[in-house]
Amino acid sequence: MKKSFTAQIFKVFIVGLLITLTHTTFSQSNIRFGIRGGAHAGTQWGRNIIYNPQGTLVGFEGGVFANIALSEDISLCPEIAFSQKGFKIDTSQITSNYIEVPLLLKINMGDEGLYTVIGPYASYLPTVNDKVYNEEALGWGGILGFGVKLGENAFIEGRYNFSANIWRLSNDVTNPYGFRNTTIGLSLGYLF
Repeated sequence: MKKSFTAQIFKVFIVGLLITLTHTTFSQSNIRFGIRGGAHAGTQWGRNIIYNPQGTLVGFEGGVFANIALSEDISLCPEIAFSQKGFKIDTSQITSNYIEVPLLLKINMGDEGLYTVIGPYASYLPTVNDKVYNEEALGWGGILGFGVKLGENAFIEGRYNFSANIWRLSNDVTNPYGFRNTTIGLSLGYLF
């Protein structure tokens, strides 16, 4: 049941992204494309989650996106991104490489070039260095971020990425310990 629900969410995001991009292709004045890349600090978070003060892992994130102007102050920003998440626990390091498909709203916050981004994402996990129990290939979560424009085309953006999936480190269902992947990142981007 859980796998099919997550798979349905991922399919809806992909179909929505394709429909949006196809629809806006006919009005090129409203759409711009861009790239962004940077780094983030990833860790685990949640109730009954393993706590390790040395647990932060720095990873790469980057992607391509469309900026579709819905009005002067609001844009829809579908994206396809690579995100390296994980954490350190004792002497082990768990690294998960995700393909994420965020569907974000970008809201301008005045004339100073400040803006916020918010929205859900679906993710696919093609590789992981240390497979944990019930770590599914499909997942989802949310993103909240703030940015500032650096001129007409460049920008710098900070994001908080929260995964809704809880992975367990044991197949023992009575063991309450598991983890959520969360990241705080900083990236540079460019609109073409």
